[in-house]
Amino acid sequence: MAVAGCAGCGGDPKPPATPDADPGPQWWQPKVGEAKNWDIQLSAPIDVSAPRVMYDLDLWALVPSPTMLDYGDGLPVMVPAGTLAGTITQLHARTPSTIVICHVETGALEMNRPDAGKFLPAALGSAVPDLDMARFLDISATGRATWASIMWKRFDLARSIGCDGIEPSHNDVGAYLDPLLPISPEDTYSWYDEIATQGHNRQLSTGMKDSDYVGGAVDEGAPTFDWMMNERCGETETCDVVRPFIDLQKPVFAIDYDFDSGDDSVVPPIPPMPQGSTVPCMHQGEAMIADGLYKDVALTSKVRTQCEP
Repeated sequence: MAVAGCAGCGGDPKPPATPDADPGPQWWQPKVGEAKNWDIQLSAPIDVSAPRVMYDLDLWALVPSPTMLDYGDGLPVMVPAGTLAGTITQLHARTPSTIVICHVETGALEMNRPDAGKFLPAALGSAVPDLDMARFLDISATGRATWASIMWKRFDLARSIGCDGIEPSHNDVGAYLDPLLPISPEDTYSWYDEIATQGHNRQLSTGMKDSDYVGGAVDEGAPTFDWMMNERCGETETCDVVRPFIDLQKPVFAIDYDFDSGDDSVVPPIPPMPQGSTVPCMHQGEAMIADGLYKDVALTSKVRTQCEP
């Protein structure tokens, strides 16, 4: 007699469900090309009206309302609402939801930030060439022991206001050979590793940036970070440095600019010169970078060309 409802009779029994299986990381881990339609805007004018998979915006500008940062020392810091207050909620409300990556300085101290006083007296190096009112931080193991816990409060802020990830910047202190800060490659490697760990501890997608001029840093960081951000590789024909991320099928968000960087090594220095997108985008493509942009140096909404449409 046939037995009604005998689904799957004669086949192998299905394995039991494993509801307790580890679902893996809960933060954004993009695939190559997934966020090809992205943009970074760190200076005015800022316009996020265009539908993008991901926007990279300044952490402090995104703070939605006055927010207290408590350091446990009885001296909290009140962070004011930013110029882009409400933007994270706006972007997350879109269909599909837009990923918001928050730019945060982790290797340099900008003196005009609300928490700057908390870092002092920290061992500070020379002025950062491309960042106003900023000096490099001592990222050596000994130096950062005095201020790293303050930095993680910025990560807490990013998490609390809804950032999906962080773009930690200016960690290549050792590449500048600053006489005030003798940073070893090992110091750089360990600092990058700590940044990735602290970001992931807060369920934040974490990218590796400013690593291509520190020998071995990209190789060390590729297995740990979720993606990489690289600047000017098309201009300088050095895009092959991102290969460790490409080999692991992790996206590289490359940025080349509408002005080349000039040459300060000659006398008199060669000033920056205008350049088009064709050549730098070509070099990005030769390195198999699928997620690159051509932007203006100020990183505004004015210039944006997607190198690989």
